[in-house]
Amino acid sequence: MATNETIQRMLERIASNYSKHERWVTDNAPTWTHSLKGYPDKLVIMACKKWIAEHTRAPNIANLRGIIAGFPSRTEAPKPKGCKRCDGSGTVEVAHHRSNKNGKTSTATVYAAGCMCAAGAVLCAGAYQPWEVFVDALRADPFTIAVYHSTPEKPYLSERERWTPEQLQQRESRERANLGSSGFRHIR
Repeated sequence: MATNETIQRMLERIASNYSKHERWVTDNAPTWTHSLKGYPDKLVIMACKKWIAEHTRAPNIANLRGIIAGFPSRTEAPKPKGCKRCDGSGTVEVAHHRSNKNGKTSTATVYAAGCMCAAGAVLCAGAYQPWEVFVDALRADPFTIAVYHSTPEKPYLSERERWTPEQLQQRESRERANLGSSGFRHIR
């Protein structure tokens, strides 16, 4: 993290480049040290050099923090561990089979919901609903035929769970495309 010496030298460089008064460094050092102590020395130095090279006015703390935020991060934030249910992804697959209001045709929709593990807790912080709450809401729908979700023993849904019987039958009855070994259709 940024040391007092690094910040002191950075402030001296700013003072000399932007004609600050002689007490400017000592007056501002505590504030800058407190604000930049969470960043590595190297990033603070690079941000200061970048600002001095590109601007004609002295930076404030927010300016340097903005430059530091724009640098590509070289360290990845540690990702929380997932569980067997989500296979480490933090998401649980949920398939909802429902009929229309007449009860004649059925459709299947596959959703992603947040798992209850540490990885899922990160996703549930606004992006996904927790899977148990989501499944309960789907089951409460009066037109629901079935709801399937991944389990610790089976983290991925099968085709029978993802598709309705009608959709599976349509897929099986479709004529296969005449594709060559490269995967492209032959032109005659």
